[in-house]
Amino acid sequence: MAETGRLSRALGFVGEPGVGKTAVAALVAGRLDERADVTVHGEAAGLLGDTPGSGAENALGVDWTVYDFDAGVEAIATHADALDAVYVVATPETLETAATYARAADSHGLACSLVVNRFREDARERVRECDGPDLVEYFYEDETIREALGADSAPVLEEWTVEAVLIDALGPETLDPVRAQTALEADETLVDVEVPTRDAGDALVDDYRDAGYRAAYFECNCRCHAGHVLARSP
Repeated sequence: MAETGRLSRALGFVGEPGVGKTAVAALVAGRLDERADVTVHGEAAGLLGDTPGSGAENALGVDWTVYDFDAGVEAIATHADALDAVYVVATPETLETAATYARAADSHGLACSLVVNRFREDARERVRECDGPDLVEYFYEDETIREALGADSAPVLEEWTVEAVLIDALGPETLDPVRAQTALEADETLVDVEVPTRDAGDALVDDYRDAGYRAAYFECNCRCHAGHVLARSP
C-alpha cells in the first residue's frame, strides 16, 4: 500500500506483433526509473538491469507500474483490474489495429491512447486521420533503439523525450499559473502549467515547493513551449 499522500499509476502497453511495443515500454520504464519508483512486468523488465525502482527523487510522490503485455488485444481483458491506462503501440502500417484495442479498453472503463513507433514524415497525415485513440506520442525510426535492444538493454533517446506519456497517464488539468495556484489552494487537484523555457519551469517548481506543494518539471517534444510543471498538494 502506498504511503499517505502518494499516487499510483499502472500503465499497460499493448499492440500487434512486431510493432516495437517492448521498445516503447522500455523507453517509458527507463525514464521513470530515473525519476520515480517503478515496477516493470513483462519482457521490458529484462532490459532495465538489476535495479528497477531506483528513482531518487520521486518529486510528485507517484508509484508507477509498467506492464509490457504479450501481443494481442486479449491482455486488456485479462489485466483490466490492474490498470489505470492503456497505450496502444502501432506503426504507420498498423494504425487501423489501434481502434480494436481502444474499444477493448473502453469496454473496461480504461483510458486509452496511441503511441506511434517508427514514425515517418510521409505518414503524418495518415496518423492525423487515424480513426482510433488519441495520439499521445510518436517515435521516429532510430538506430539507437535497435542497438540497445540488440544488447538487451533499455534504449535511451538523447534528443527525444517520452514524458508526454507520463503527463497523459497522470491526467492533470492544464491551467495558467494563476488558476493553477487557486486550484492547489482549494483541494488536491493535480495541475499542469505549460512553461516557455526550462528556467521558467525550474523557477515555478521552486515556488511550488517553497509553498509546500509537490512539484516536478516534465519535458515534452512540443514546439510551442519547453515543457510542463505538474504540482499537487502533499
